[in-house]
Amino acid sequence: MAPKQQFKILLVGNPNCGKTTIFNTLSGMRAKVGNYSGVTVDKKTGKFSVDGCEIEVEDLPGIYTLSASSSEEKIARDIISEGNFDLIVNVVDSSNFERNLYLTLQLAEMKLPFIIALNMTDELEKQGKYIDYKGLSAALGIPIIKCVGFDTASISLLKKFILKSAAACTLAHFPWETLGENILTSKIAVISEMLKSGLPESYAEFAPWMAVRALENDRIVMDSLKTRTPHLYDSVKRVYAEVEAQTGETAESLVSAARYGMIDKICMPFLKSQQIEHANLTSKLDAIFLNKFIGIPLFFALMYAVFEFVFALGDPLMSLMEDFFIWLGGAVGWLWGDNGESILEKFIVDGVIGGVGGVFVFLPNIILLFFALAILEDSGYMARAAFLCDRIMKRFGLSGSIVIPMLIGFGGSVPAIIGTRTLKSRVERIATIMVIPLFSCGARFPVYVLLIPVFFQQQYRGAAMFGIYIIGIAVAMALSKLLRITALKGEDSSFLIELPPYRLPRMRNVLEQISVRALGFVKKAGTIILAMSVILWAMSTFPEKKVYERDYAAEISKIEQSHDMSEADKSENIAMLENAETSERFSYTYMGRLGNFMEPVFRPLGFDNKLVSALIGSLAAKEVFITQLGIIYGLGGDTSEESATLRDRLNADYSLPQGISVLLFILLSAPCIATVSTTYAETKSWKVAAAQFAILTAIAYVCAMIAYQIASAVV
Repeated sequence: MAPKQQFKILLVGNPNCGKTTIFNTLSGMRAKVGNYSGVTVDKKTGKFSVDGCEIEVEDLPGIYTLSASSSEEKIARDIISEGNFDLIVNVVDSSNFERNLYLTLQLAEMKLPFIIALNMTDELEKQGKYIDYKGLSAALGIPIIKCVGFDTASISLLKKFILKSAAACTLAHFPWETLGENILTSKIAVISEMLKSGLPESYAEFAPWMAVRALENDRIVMDSLKTRTPHLYDSVKRVYAEVEAQTGETAESLVSAARYGMIDKICMPFLKSQQIEHANLTSKLDAIFLNKFIGIPLFFALMYAVFEFVFALGDPLMSLMEDFFIWLGGAVGWLWGDNGESILEKFIVDGVIGGVGGVFVFLPNIILLFFALAILEDSGYMARAAFLCDRIMKRFGLSGSIVIPMLIGFGGSVPAIIGTRTLKSRVERIATIMVIPLFSCGARFPVYVLLIPVFFQQQYRGAAMFGIYIIGIAVAMALSKLLRITALKGEDSSFLIELPPYRLPRMRNVLEQISVRALGFVKKAGTIILAMSVILWAMSTFPEKKVYERDYAAEISKIEQSHDMSEADKSENIAMLENAETSERFSYTYMGRLGNFMEPVFRPLGFDNKLVSALIGSLAAKEVFITQLGIIYGLGGDTSEESATLRDRLNADYSLPQGISVLLFILLSAPCIATVSTTYAETKSWKVAAAQFAILTAIAYVCAMIAYQIASAVV
């Protein structure tokens, strides 16, 4: 019989253990990202070859236990229980050795073929420690290999070790056998024998594992016994009651304590220390960054520095992108010739280049933002930010657990809402979902980058951006507090997070994060935003106005030939005429008429029909706000070297109070359709989704109106 040439492995481990880094290094560019059937949790699969064999690898969600109390844990446990694999690779963070081994023992209880990959051994050595992995392997009966996830040489050895272990199919030892005789091991043996005699033969090999889970009162195991074999269920419940009666403690807590006892007895002796004279770097930095007095101010200072960095480097790059799309529109017009503008030419120049191109110009700023955030995350700082904010969140009826979805929310509201699955309290989860759109997502960021330079001078732009994010967070906290003391009363969930050691950011990880974000932005621009551009261009172009109230071309020509005006006055007057022509042309179109119809509602906020129509488009995706303005102003058709950019046109058309009002409305208003749909999918309640839409719209309207009225009175 020919040796097997194809294998499937599962990567299993705690969050932040470096599992995904190992997955990325193993699979390289052959990785695929999808969703598990019926749920929106990411499913990552890839392939790699070693010694002529092809190995498929699936990266399971990061979990702490197999208790199935969260969606991620349930998915991981179900996939492992199905047994459709040749080997489990349990990735263990060597620098958090004891905490990671709890999951390892749970996997060993299932007596499945698996190995341990001791990751981040370089970090452990920096702490002056090392693991006697050969001794640990002999004690556990599990093959173990040391590795460093981002090191290709280390991963090359891991590939060969995986192939060897998958082919050998060595099963793990049942760890409870090492404890000897005690009340737990004796009761596990009793329940195991019951299960072997009462269940089909195919379940017999899993009887010891099921016995442990039964003692933990595992809902899935107990429900299965109750449904299929009620007599066994009753017998197991009696044994469970005996344990509690004899010990005075719950069986679940006894099992959990016993696992940690096994870790201390079997595993921890193999964690060795070396004498080092210098203090641990992580401890030194934590004394600063986690300081109760300066920790929070440092966090805000870092966020402020991020926005200053984005504007300082991003503005010149954005100007180059604007010039490129102006040139591109002119090039298309030149290629079309002098036979007059056709509808197809207008669509390409104004609809596609003016619409989609208007969003693309912000790609450099987005890349810079996520570069800075990826640096902070890969360095180990972001986990500290979550820990720091826990005390503050508790005052608003939330736990520090919200910080993780919040930080995700700065990238996108949809994954942030999905990330609330880690919250155990349903009322806290709904409160978190309700306020997540107030943490400015990546889709709003291009709008801020467009509008802030229009209304604020260079030296104030970073502060304005920082202020926008702080206002969003403040409103989110106030709303969550209001919800928790009114409609969503209940207990807070606990907050558990591991603090990884500080490390120099690995450029490969940083670039991977940036590429995912950038490609996601480009994909969105090429699909949703392009589709909306087509619709909005048609609605903003037809019917075409043939006769205007004024001869704008003649008036502009007269100003250009005037000798009584300075060049600055000429530019200002020409811009006013161009904007007047744009407004008259747009008001005649279908979208302009819709904007005119809704304008009285938004007039107290300082919005005209152009801004109203852009806000309508932004319901599909916030970036479409820019797309619509680009289409309205027809910037794709500007061909001269002196052509005004969208920012120039907006600066001529709108005042500072209007700008502040628009920024606040974009920040606080109802999320896009995708976010509302995700809210429904995660809560299974249209009432929650509708309430989110209505409440945020009302808050945005009131805040923008107050800000506009005050700013108009002051400025």
